[in-house]
Amino acid sequence: MKIKFNWDTGIVLSLVIFITFIIYITFFFPHVGSELVSDKYYEEEIKYQEIINERKNALKLPKKIKVYILSYGIKIIFPSINNINNNINGFFTLFRSSSKNLDYSKTFKLNKNKILFIPKKFLKKGYYKLIIRWKSDKKYFFEEDLFWK
Repeated sequence: MKIKFNWDTGIVLSLVIFITFIIYITFFFPHVGSELVSDKYYEEEIKYQEIINERKNALKLPKKIKVYILSYGIKIIFPSINNINNNINGFFTLFRSSSKNLDYSKTFKLNKNKILFIPKKFLKKGYYKLIIRWKSDKKYFFEEDLFWK
């Protein structure tokens, strides 16, 4: 038996493929987990102008922050800023969009060495967003996407 392929067969075949695709999306994509970025996103949205100003300050630095992903952790080297106050203090967050339980935040205070190290014991395999806010002479903001193997 030979099936003749004409417009009718093509339209029916296209509809069957489309309906199968829609059913696949309906049943399999809701199982992908996601969480809200923040529970207080309205309050954080109002404060976003501060972050914009801090990003501008970080872009004006003569040297940028360097982030190195090593086998034993993440090494972050801060640029030296020519000012009297040589201390850097702030906090960093390793944000994991897939699970709130894998986020890691910590405050830090650096003196002359200007190196921050995050050991691998706090990291699980996957994508992270590194967010650093620090203050030296001004306030600064840095953000970078990372993949920990």
